[in-house]
Amino acid sequence: MSRYQQSLLAQLKSTSSIIEQYELVSDLVTDGVSCIAIARQSGLADYHIRHLARLHHKLNAEVRALFLQGKLSFSMARAIAGLPNKQQENVARRTIAKGISVQSLRMSLSENQDKNLVRDLERLSEQASALSGLDITIIADKNNSHAGSWVIRYSDLDMFDTIVEKITGKASLVDSD
Repeated sequence: MSRYQQSLLAQLKSTSSIIEQYELVSDLVTDGVSCIAIARQSGLADYHIRHLARLHHKLNAEVRALFLQGKLSFSMARAIAGLPNKQQENVARRTIAKGISVQSLRMSLSENQDKNLVRDLERLSEQASALSGLDITIIADKNNSHAGSWVIRYSDLDMFDTIVEKITGKASLVDSD
């Protein structure tokens, strides 16, 4: 390992600034140092180094600048990095302008964008809830309108037992052997 790389690693060990960590990891990765070697030498968690390296590779220049200016948090930048390059800046700027939370951003990125499908599933959720007496939500997968999830919410253990009985036909999931 070169003196330059050792110097960067020493700086990485001594900083808690996520921006500085990002810049140092970016320099090391660009210089050919593996994420595992950076983690071992710096004492930082391997997953943290991999997240920083992923931002280095995936964020487009405009979003990277917003992150480095502190306008986007590390968590928001990580969520945006998973988007196609062309969508990143639009989503980042909308997130900043509206003050969207990380959780809301992640949820919006995982939702199916077919408004008609979402509206139809909301209607079906209401019908299923009315027929069953249960609080049911039907959610379409983001990229596959033929797949999704049914979420059945319960508010207490009596409701949980009712759900178990309706699904399994048994009063309990506990084996009665």
